[in-house]
Amino acid sequence: MPPNQTASDHALRRRVSLRFSLAYALMMVGSGVQLPFLPLWLSDRGLSVGEIAFILSAMMAARAVASPLFAWVADKYVPRRTVLMFCAFAAFVAYAAMSTMVGFWPIAIFAVLAGFLFAPVFPLTEGFSVDASAALGLDYGRLRMWASLSFLAGSLGAGALLTVVDASQAAAILAAAQGLAVISSLLLPGESDALRKSMPSVVMPPGRSTARFLFGSSFSLLILIAGLGQASHGALYSISSLHWHSLGFSSFHIGVLWTAAVLAEVTLFFFSKSLVQKLGPGTILLIGLAGGAVRWSGMAYFENYYALLVMQMLHVLSFAMAHLGTMHLIRLLTPDRIRNRAQGLYSAITGGVLMAFTAWLSGLLYEHIGAQAFLAMASLSTLALAGGLMLFRINPRVRALAAA
Repeated sequence: MPPNQTASDHALRRRVSLRFSLAYALMMVGSGVQLPFLPLWLSDRGLSVGEIAFILSAMMAARAVASPLFAWVADKYVPRRTVLMFCAFAAFVAYAAMSTMVGFWPIAIFAVLAGFLFAPVFPLTEGFSVDASAALGLDYGRLRMWASLSFLAGSLGAGALLTVVDASQAAAILAAAQGLAVISSLLLPGESDALRKSMPSVVMPPGRSTARFLFGSSFSLLILIAGLGQASHGALYSISSLHWHSLGFSSFHIGVLWTAAVLAEVTLFFFSKSLVQKLGPGTILLIGLAGGAVRWSGMAYFENYYALLVMQMLHVLSFAMAHLGTMHLIRLLTPDRIRNRAQGLYSAITGGVLMAFTAWLSGLLYEHIGAQAFLAMASLSTLALAGGLMLFRINPRVRALAAA
């Protein structure tokens, strides 16, 4: 251990690292089940394509309300770990109830409620793990990579299970997987005095209100830039599997394309600490946005399987690097007392408003221009890159914090 690190400090770091890794390893299993298999269950329940699209879009839109709402509660009234445990348990109950429902409106009500309740769980965990990593000298990326692996495990595991059970059981499998998120929230470390005392402190600029900081400053521009970059994945999540199927690829080969993206993401997170130290979070964010422009442009034109496999591996840039840079910039720029709200705002803008819009837009464009719909996503990444370059050029404070 380092010479200035006591045995108790070393034990704390190992304990916190282990608990975050275990929590992440369980937290996203349910999301891995939900993304590919919830639509199958909704269809098995007799819902139309339009009704399924409404429910999925409404679940996304619920994030835009839930994430900032519960983040505000965590900042003002209740420790975020308590909020996490409550939301994870309540979401599990809602998912379990949904699995027993029949008919559009009963299913829709419990699906949206479940999406609303689960929405703040991951963003609050992200903020917590980034803070703890900075406080204790942990590698955030090596903690976060377990979330990616748990998502992959949920998707592959549910896919294998659904080869031997009927699609009507998909919602029950989803509910059981969301039960793992409850265990995950219990595994998270407490925000101990030792962790809080060593937390790097960021104070609110003089004369700046919370509302002005979040919605009328360079921080809000950063959130918009990062949000556009992440929302450019709307086409990936909504039409890519459909497009690949139309090219004649089997379900197995499509699964390999998704797996390649996740494994590329995990590889980046494994080496993220040294990357942040060498390049700085600002440069990492810009590289990620540039990678998105390249990836979506390739998706629009490539039909060769191996070329598409390379494009999927660019997930290491378009998602992983952009996300990594954003998480560190939020930590460096946001005052301590509103950090949960900042994280919630980012989640609401990215995973709620913008992602719901780009997913809907991609489907609409795909019906008319096919794979050229990905060019709209490339345009979003390019716009975000231009905004990022402008922000880091005109704002000396942001530029200084974004550097290595």
